[in-house]
Amino acid sequence: MTEIPEHLLKRSKAARVQAEGGAAPAENAAAVATPSGTSVAGPETTPAVAARAAAPAVPAGPPPPKPDLPVVAAAKARKKIPFWAFATLSTLPLWAFMYVRALTPATEKVSGPLGVGATVFTGCSSCHGSAGEGGVGYQFSQGEVLKTFPRIEDQLRWVYSGSDAYAAAGVQIYGDPKRPGGAHITKVKGVMPQQGAKYGGALTELQILAVVCHERYTLGGADPTGTYLKEYDNWCAPDAPAWLALQDGSATFDNVDTKVPGAIKVGTVPVAGSSAGA
Repeated sequence: MTEIPEHLLKRSKAARVQAEGGAAPAENAAAVATPSGTSVAGPETTPAVAARAAAPAVPAGPPPPKPDLPVVAAAKARKKIPFWAFATLSTLPLWAFMYVRALTPATEKVSGPLGVGATVFTGCSSCHGSAGEGGVGYQFSQGEVLKTFPRIEDQLRWVYSGSDAYAAAGVQIYGDPKRPGGAHITKVKGVMPQQGAKYGGALTELQILAVVCHERYTLGGADPTGTYLKEYDNWCAPDAPAWLALQDGSATFDNVDTKVPGAIKVGTVPVAGSSAGA
């Protein structure tokens, strides 16, 4: 039996591995020593093996995007308002304003003495209260002014002249001397500023009548359809003869009583007050 040299066995093994597409054994990559001391180069690496060895690793792809939060996804999915709708939507506040105005009941405008008197009274409210509830000055509401002045003429004269003129004239009681709860004494509670032109006041006689009507009927609660019907018709109605006469200048406080049947003289000189029915 013939012995096969070892280097031939290694070369045969390397050729068989290379044919199967594998890599040659490590020892074949170097030169194979021969018995004579010469070296025989190992088999060269094939192009296919070299390409596989040199091929770079395939980089991993980017990670998948994170899903949107529910609120973000809902916002993206919500339908947007078309551009052409903005013109219509911009008019909605105007329509809403007009709708509210249409449902708001119109405020009835009061004419005649009561309407004018409400405006004039704003200058009196700091003393007597905005609703006639009283303060520095006496109360008008709940019929108090009617207790003090059962006759409108006495109140007109008092407002025109003021407390200083009454005190100077020696008139101690300026209203009803038999007033329920006690008569009002001149200058006991504050000072009534004079309002008539004779004493340097700023109100006309027409304005004084208007504010007195407001104090008696709007604030004081006088019933223009009951007990005070005659007074209202003669002095405080829009077509009252006293109101019309002062308005057109055909009368003054000195003679306006001639326009009203049964009236007592108003005048511009302080006079003691009277009781109801006097």
